[in-house]
Amino acid sequence: MSDAQRLFDIDAVSDHFERSLTGDDDIDLPLYVAAYRELNKLFTLLGAVFAFVRSDVEEKESILADLYASNPKHYATVRSMISWECRHGMPEEKGSRTLLRLHRALQFVNDFLVSLKDSPDDVQVSWLCRRSYERTLSKYHGWLIRKGVEVASHTLSSRRLLVQAIVGPNRHLPSEERVNDAIRRMLNASTLVCERVQQLFARNHLLNLP
Repeated sequence: MSDAQRLFDIDAVSDHFERSLTGDDDIDLPLYVAAYRELNKLFTLLGAVFAFVRSDVEEKESILADLYASNPKHYATVRSMISWECRHGMPEEKGSRTLLRLHRALQFVNDFLVSLKDSPDDVQVSWLCRRSYERTLSKYHGWLIRKGVEVASHTLSSRRLLVQAIVGPNRHLPSEERVNDAIRRMLNASTLVCERVQQLFARNHLLNLP
């Protein structure tokens, strides 16, 4: 993979999430997947600690993309997907269950980026990461994975280097204003996406799918 392919583009994530907002409370599924394809590069920036998340996300992106390709009418939006799968009694095996896993990972990303944006350069990124993980994804993981995250998080780079990778892909250290603007824009969109997905799943009693 080339450097250009590896670089994380936070503005592309924001674009996809903003465009995915459809109607008053729905999400365009292909645009959600497109946002996640870019967002998954963030897990690469976090290093080996989240290699298992990156791999899992790639698999789930492919599942949702394949479902849309085979049935674009019923997998066009999150609402249409849930409605179709609930009518046919299959949300546990198909897109709803898959999307729920991505939704949970996005809750972690949102929590972590809020903390990163609001912290000084000398903050321990490992602590921020563990705290966000404990507040979100950890409740869905077994003891071995939780312990692995705790240990591996100590390998994370400094806030300055991580922010440069997230917001300054041209190898230039971005200003704090640029950091705040870029992360705030993405969070505005991704938080609204999260809220809509949460409401759609809650309305259909799907938040606790196995």
